Amino acid sequence: MEDTIWMPTWQKLVNKLDELGYDQLTENERIWVNIRDLIDSFNDGGLISYYYNHGADYLEDMMDNLKELGAANILELVVKLNQLFPNGVPPKDIDARNDIISSWEDESIDELLEELDSEFDELVGELEARLVPVIEQIITQ
Repeated sequence: MEDTIWMPTWQKLVNKLDELGYDQLTENERIWVNIRDLIDSFNDGGLISYYYNHGADYLEDMMDNLKELGAANILELVVKLNQLFPNGVPPKDIDARNDIISSWEDESIDELLEELDSEFDELVGELEARLVPVIEQIITQ
């Protein structure tokens, strides 16, 4: 997150999340947390890093948030990645997700992940722009 104007609000939100939990966040706060987690995970190690970290504990919410933001192109990438998991549904449990990810040995999976990362990289700026109105609503509350 590069806009320092938002940092104090972001820090308050992170503190609220830590102290009160995800369920106590407002809808807009959840959107910001979920989408920011997706973006930050991608920046830290590609889309797959979202899944082997706790962000994917809220995968369904994040996917709904992408729909709400009109980011169907990014949602499509997430759905493609989900298809790598049994029945196309990543487990909610982080350890179960990581066990599955660790079992992948096929080079074609690595190629797909690289392809998805490349596509996501082209779209991430648009996603961040779609997030701005949500952040502005939080700041003005």
